[in-house]
Amino acid sequence: MKQQRGFSLLVVLALAIVLSVVLLAFFKLLPVYTEYFAIKKTIDEMVVTPGKTEGELRREFRDRTTVQGIVSIKPEDLLILTTPTAVGIGVRYRREVPLVDHLGLILSFEHEAGTPVLESNP
Repeated sequence: MKQQRGFSLLVVLALAIVLSVVLLAFFKLLPVYTEYFAIKKTIDEMVVTPGKTEGELRREFRDRTTVQGIVSIKPEDLLILTTPTAVGIGVRYRREVPLVDHLGLILSFEHEAGTPVLESNP
């Protein structure tokens, strides 16, 4: 008698469940990380030109967030340090991502560019 090879129905169902959970988490987290990288890029581009005032930097960030669709932070959430020769901008924020009914993730993000402005402890 030949021995059968292959996956049983239970193994296929278990793999399908695991794969669907991984895909659900991936598609829920993708927009959050895309937004974080947009925030990071915006802040990195803003510190290149020193000599701007804090108000100008907040206005520039507001304008850029409108174009890039950033909704997690507002210009008031930025920590800004300006001097005539250097600029430092930092942001620290949390984002809650609901996965299913009573299950979700809380993600903490932090980025600073230019002169250090964030403390080491949150």
